[in-house]
Amino acid sequence: MPRGGERGKADLHLHTLYSDGTARLVDLLAWIEHRTDLDLVAITDHDRIDGALRAAELHAEAGYAYELVVGEEVTTRSGHVVGLFLTEPIPAFRSVAETVERIHGQGGLAVAAHPLGVFLSLGSRSLRRLQADPREDRHLDAVELINPSLGGRLRHGALAELNAGELKLPGLGNSDAHILETVASAWTWFPGSSAGEFRGALATGEVEPAGSHWSTGHNVAVYGRQLVAKGRKLGHTLRPSGEWR
Repeated sequence: MPRGGERGKADLHLHTLYSDGTARLVDLLAWIEHRTDLDLVAITDHDRIDGALRAAELHAEAGYAYELVVGEEVTTRSGHVVGLFLTEPIPAFRSVAETVERIHGQGGLAVAAHPLGVFLSLGSRSLRRLQADPREDRHLDAVELINPSLGGRLRHGALAELNAGELKLPGLGNSDAHILETVASAWTWFPGSSAGEFRGALATGEVEPAGSHWSTGHNVAVYGRQLVAKGRKLGHTLRPSGEWR
């Protein structure tokens, strides 16, 4: 699919077999190149970055037309936070304030993943507390305003109202894809096409979430495929091997 134009498209929340996704790295990278028009993506497996680091190596070797960011979806004691532009893993099960601080300590960006969602998501109290913290390095950089999952769909209106009225954070659209077919089902528009231009656009608030929420039936199908795939390959999450890379 063609890339280019005045605005770039970013999908910065993707999962692989290294956590609870269903795709090998090589298959995901090729799918993005040939089946989407994304300019920028991030691999954000749960509580690990080894898959994302390996993906960055494979991406560089292949010379794909889009850019790739190393990330991690970190489990905090209050819910999930996506760290972007990471070089080292962020430890899980710490306070959300410490997690955001650690992400920023690497020069990364901290994004609330599927906030107000029904499972492992930051609630309104945690979001308000972070943004009121006197230490700016504990402030979030953005929130996922569009996450196509069931949790994202159910709480979209409440989140949009909270962000517009109180948080006033840049809003992103991310697919949170666990299977190939849902990559780019939500995305973020931004001026330019590169990772550096995305960071600049986020800093000035020139980002726009886009995409659509999955239907209930689609959610059931997606999560069913995810469970079946991970049931077959459960050992990979604990002991990743070259077979699945």
